[in-house]
Amino acid sequence: MHIIRLDVQGFKTFANKTTLTFLPPKDGVRGITSIVGPNGSGKSNLSDAIRWVLGEQSMKLLRGKKSEDVIFSGSTGRSRSGFAEVSVTFDNTGHEMPLEAGEVTITRRLYRDGESDYLVNNRSARLADIHLLLAEANVGQRSYCVIGQGMVDHILISTPEERKSFFDDATGVKPLQLKRHQAFLKLRQTYENMNEVHLLLQEIEPRVRSLKRQVHRLEQREEVERELTQYEQEYYGTLWWQLQDRLVKVRIQVKSTEESLQKERSAFETLETQSDRLSQEGTQAKGLQELQERYRALQKDFSRSREDQFTTAREIELVKVRAQASWTPLPLEDIKQRLSDLVLKQSSILETLRTLKDLASLVTIIKTIEEVWKQSKQLLERLERPEEKQTTIPHAFEDRLKKAKEEEQVFRKALAEVERQIDTYASQEKQERQAFMESQREMRERQHYLHECEAQKNAYQIELARLDERRIGLEREIMEHMKDRASSVFSTPVKESSRLPELQSDIQRLRYKLELIGGIDPEAVKEYAEINSRFEFLSAQFSDLEQAMTSTEKVIDALDLEVGEKSERTFKEINKEFQRYFKILFDGGSCALVKLTKEDVAEVQVSLERSQSETGEEVREEEEQTIKKETRFKFRDRDDQVVGIEIQATPPGKRLKSLNLLSGGERALTSIALLSAIMAVNPSPFVVLDEVDAALDESNTYRFAEILEELRRFSQFIVITHNRATMSRSDVLYGVTMGDDGTSRLLSVHLKDVVEKENVAI
Repeated sequence: MHIIRLDVQGFKTFANKTTLTFLPPKDGVRGITSIVGPNGSGKSNLSDAIRWVLGEQSMKLLRGKKSEDVIFSGSTGRSRSGFAEVSVTFDNTGHEMPLEAGEVTITRRLYRDGESDYLVNNRSARLADIHLLLAEANVGQRSYCVIGQGMVDHILISTPEERKSFFDDATGVKPLQLKRHQAFLKLRQTYENMNEVHLLLQEIEPRVRSLKRQVHRLEQREEVERELTQYEQEYYGTLWWQLQDRLVKVRIQVKSTEESLQKERSAFETLETQSDRLSQEGTQAKGLQELQERYRALQKDFSRSREDQFTTAREIELVKVRAQASWTPLPLEDIKQRLSDLVLKQSSILETLRTLKDLASLVTIIKTIEEVWKQSKQLLERLERPEEKQTTIPHAFEDRLKKAKEEEQVFRKALAEVERQIDTYASQEKQERQAFMESQREMRERQHYLHECEAQKNAYQIELARLDERRIGLEREIMEHMKDRASSVFSTPVKESSRLPELQSDIQRLRYKLELIGGIDPEAVKEYAEINSRFEFLSAQFSDLEQAMTSTEKVIDALDLEVGEKSERTFKEINKEFQRYFKILFDGGSCALVKLTKEDVAEVQVSLERSQSETGEEVREEEEQTIKKETRFKFRDRDDQVVGIEIQATPPGKRLKSLNLLSGGERALTSIALLSAIMAVNPSPFVVLDEVDAALDESNTYRFAEILEELRRFSQFIVITHNRATMSRSDVLYGVTMGDDGTSRLLSVHLKDVVEKENVAI
């Protein structure tokens, strides 16, 4: 790769668009282009232009104070420019830059309002992208690819730490360091994302746990409800259909009894009519008539008393059924409150017994115990469903029933006495009265049977009323507890269960359990599904970020290892070449490059401003150290970690090693030897040298020119010089002049044309 063309417009003194064309390599040898001109003509501005277009951010190295200083500021004969633009075109046929294009043009443009653009092949790009693109092509951001005025010996007077940055470019590890820095930035971003996700997880997790408990309770509730539904279906289904069967049977019995009673009444009325007819035909005694009238009156009273008795018995049965139907278990809170009161009273009794001193206090304790016993008994009775025989019957009903039974016995005895009198009287009558008396006897028998049928009918009616009342109560209870599920009980017969008491106990237990679980909002399930899905997603993201962080740490470790190995290998080669070129330039002597560790550089004193202070090296190092602290990243400790480079140089005939004791020319030769060694080991595609040979004498100038001739096999050289020996080695010579309008102009000479054709193309 080499520079094909350099286009400059509006940059410093180059107000007009100026194009420099460079010769391509020929037979594996790259060209040397020299730029000459008088002092102040602006030839060094071309060096600054190349440095600027490659992304230089330090205005000090560009010999300015602010960014707009690089824009042509105008002169007496010409107005100022509105922008500065520099484009450099590289040959990329070997695809040193990871682009498909055969030529790559990098453009930087700056306007006076501060707006700036970077372009790669006329496409917008970022400065970081350009740095990485150049680094991959082995073009350092600055260091030895562009050596400006006064920088030739700056590497010698720099601190060991400053030289470390220079040698990073020289050893070709800059692309790896940029990738390492990008990995650090990704590490920080990943760590920040992990913190955000962690905070979200901390915020969501308590809610997820709470909702999970609710959903678990809801699942328990659903399980209990399913079991309760099954038990209720079996229990209420059995009760309901047993009751329906019993109702059907009792209704049939009532109907049958009514039919029998109707027949008996018809038969009795027939006998009564016959008896009246016989009585009218005969001449009955006055006493017999009185007995019959009395008997009939007693029959009416007897029927009335039996009717009162049956009515009262039916009302008593209804009271019992209603008491069963209206019973409801105590709520759980009431049970807990009553048990708590009993426990407190029992504790008080125990405490009193422990402190008992005389028997007089025992009476009070016994009363308290009786009170606690009564309350416990009441609570137990309230918790258990009462049986029918336990139901309290109002005294009025009991008195009425007792009175009706007593009247029945009185009337029954009176009837028996009247019947006996009639029978006695009948035995004394004549033969002609036998038919009448037989009729009376049959009437009495029918009357007894009629009474029995009425009693049976009343009993069946009482049973029917009781069953109807129980049906209404059971239906109400089923509707209250089963609600929408009650229709299945009413519509579908079930197989009768033989374990009704156990089912009732299980149903009460499950209802208490549901009361303990309490009500749960069904929306909690939906909310839990949404929040849990987000929680699982964030957890997966957190796990992915942890893996990404681990992978990034491994990448950084691998890059550190690769940087160390490559730096060590290249450093040894540079050291070897440095010694060779040093002996060529000095015609003898010795030199060496020495690595310094943290222990070697305990105190660093900077005598000059750091040449790399604004290149981003220091910023990147600080960022990496900050990221290490922020992320608590555990880096592997490297043995022999290099923090600086020391240069030792001893010219022939001298014993000194300190660079500060060298003369200006010796420092320049040492710097050139070091640069030559670097370019020989890790050549840059092009090198810009801005008057690096200014401090050399004539003999050393020829040696420098010979070195350029040797190194042109590896790098393209663009040399700004006043030295004739350097010019003589050039293929193209550009001359820079300053016009009356304060702008720089360019003249070009192809030295081959001068030698072969003896003419000059301008």
